[in-house]
Amino acid sequence: MDRTVEDLPLPPLRQDLRLLLGSGGGWKIHDPLAQRFFEVDQDSVDLLAAWQGVTLGSLTEMLARRGHEAPQEAVAALLQFLEANELLAPRPQMSFARARSHSRAKPTIWQRLLHGYLSIRIPLARPDRFLRRTLPYMAWAFSPVFWCVIAALAALGLYLLSHQWEAFLATFPRMVDMEGFLTYGACLIGVKALHELGHGYTAVRLGSRVSSMGITLLVMTPVAYTDTTDAWRLSSRADRVRIDVAGMAVEIIVAVFATLAWVFLTDGALRSAAFALATTGWVMSVAVNLNPLMRFDGYYLMSDLVGIPNLQERSFAMTRWQLREWLFGYGDEAPEAASAARRVGLQVYAWWVWIYRFFLFIGIALLVYHYFFKLLGIFLFGVEMWWFVMRPIWNELRVWFKRRGDGGTRARWTFAVAALVLVALCLPWPYTLRIPAVLSAAQQAPAFAPRGARVEQVLVATGQPVKQGEVLLRLSSPQLDDMLARSRETAAGLQERLARRASDLRDRAEGLVLAQQLRMEQDRMAGLQREQARLTVRAAVDGTVIDMAEELHPGRWVDDKTRLALVGHPQALEAHGYVEGTELGHVDEGSPGRFVDEARLQPALDVTVRRIGAAASEAIDQPLVTSVAGGALPVRNEGHVLRPDYAAFEIVAVATRRPDALPLTEVRGELQVRGHAQSLALHIAQRVVQILVRETVL
Repeated sequence: MDRTVEDLPLPPLRQDLRLLLGSGGGWKIHDPLAQRFFEVDQDSVDLLAAWQGVTLGSLTEMLARRGHEAPQEAVAALLQFLEANELLAPRPQMSFARARSHSRAKPTIWQRLLHGYLSIRIPLARPDRFLRRTLPYMAWAFSPVFWCVIAALAALGLYLLSHQWEAFLATFPRMVDMEGFLTYGACLIGVKALHELGHGYTAVRLGSRVSSMGITLLVMTPVAYTDTTDAWRLSSRADRVRIDVAGMAVEIIVAVFATLAWVFLTDGALRSAAFALATTGWVMSVAVNLNPLMRFDGYYLMSDLVGIPNLQERSFAMTRWQLREWLFGYGDEAPEAASAARRVGLQVYAWWVWIYRFFLFIGIALLVYHYFFKLLGIFLFGVEMWWFVMRPIWNELRVWFKRRGDGGTRARWTFAVAALVLVALCLPWPYTLRIPAVLSAAQQAPAFAPRGARVEQVLVATGQPVKQGEVLLRLSSPQLDDMLARSRETAAGLQERLARRASDLRDRAEGLVLAQQLRMEQDRMAGLQREQARLTVRAAVDGTVIDMAEELHPGRWVDDKTRLALVGHPQALEAHGYVEGTELGHVDEGSPGRFVDEARLQPALDVTVRRIGAAASEAIDQPLVTSVAGGALPVRNEGHVLRPDYAAFEIVAVATRRPDALPLTEVRGELQVRGHAQSLALHIAQRVVQILVRETVL
């Protein structure tokens, strides 16, 4: 080693690092800034104890005097370890890249402002002394007898609950109101306070310290925490596992007693509170606390069970190394020595965490967007998407680009494939528009009752050909019959009075009035007869009965809004759909396409676009394609009027050939129309801009 290098002073260590001695004699370095722990051996501890103010050469000589076989390699390995994990303090002679890396460890004021609303830790108490003083009073909670009793009560509660399971599930909808939300909020606060006390008492009992308790505001949502960092002093993994599961155990205890209380209580406020405590305890323990993909109890439990401290950081490092080797073949050494099975396990875990966090951070960004007014929400949404989703990807891409000359043939192949993918994204490609639509007969004539009436006869069936004017159904209306009968009686009385007016002075004096009343009654009677004639429902056009109302039989009452029958020409079919305004420029009248039914039961039908709406539809005339009826077109129901959520233009396509199997009713599906060529990158950019403009305006 060069003498001038040996005479250089060692770089100083960071002042905030803590060296922890475990109960079993093992040593750990705690990095409070990154919340990481590093296990080190006794030789490394001795070197760190003599680190400050000495040179590289003197430290090497110290190891040599102790009979170390490779002192230079040991010091070099420790220095590399400290440098790689950013445990050294920044110094003037540090390179720009490394100094910038250190500066990133401490967030700037802008980073604190932008992300302070996302995660703020607020310590509320230093409970170590309180926990130690009250621990003797909690000794019963750690006895095996207590847990046997809890297990028996849990089995009893679940058994009794199984006999009232439907009633238990029916309780939840009744809790969806302001009172229910307040009940859940109060129960959640109480359960989480007990959860954290469970961590604290268990940690103190096993010889650890609890430095603080408080809340962390995650996207303005308070989440309780207990600082059990000192538990890493414990050399026993079993003890650390006990601390990890203590909080969940307390929640399960609460859930057991709350379940039993719900079973025996009658309906009321107390039973609702018991339901909230039971569901909070059971569901939160499984759905949130046991999740190993986030830094909650489940993560630390998994880390302790598999015996891998800093599980996420180590799995991320291993997966990044493996990915770079697969893509570029750098030939770098693995970040740590591990068996093949352990490497695979770390990589599988890392990929699960990355995928989970990708969707979680998108959800958080959407939540932040909806928390604030539009412009600020869009800005914060962009910040969160960049910081948590895009920035890690961008940083890794920068590493790949910076080391583009380090790899060999594999790297050239990777960059070549990436270039081809980029070119493919930019080149215009033809694509198919998928438009929600309904296929039906081109000429249709629905038949309705003129008023509320009773079915007397059903003379046709679905699939039956009919002629124009042919009777489909006969209806009757007792009310109309009664009105017509009374009108006839009134007309007969007026005629009788007019006939005897020659012998009756009063009738003779009122002759003109009686004649006028008779004409009015005859007109009313003619109108009732016309209304009665309309109760004989006839086919409006020649064609085939392609649909009939369900359960249409004599004696059934129908109203004037029920479609009794639908007559049309299934030999001439057309599809009615709605194309989004953003896609309107990619399809023309005369464009070929095909209609595919939703269930894929019939072969695709060739169609040609005949007409495209000149303006966006204010209301949807084909309810079958809307989300209200289970279709793909999102709509809002405003006073029985279906309004689309976006600009939707009606499109009509006609069948160019007669299908083999003729549908006798409306068929929901999609129009697949070949659109104009466009690059995928441009299409995505346009969609993003359109959504941003729409959200900003609205």
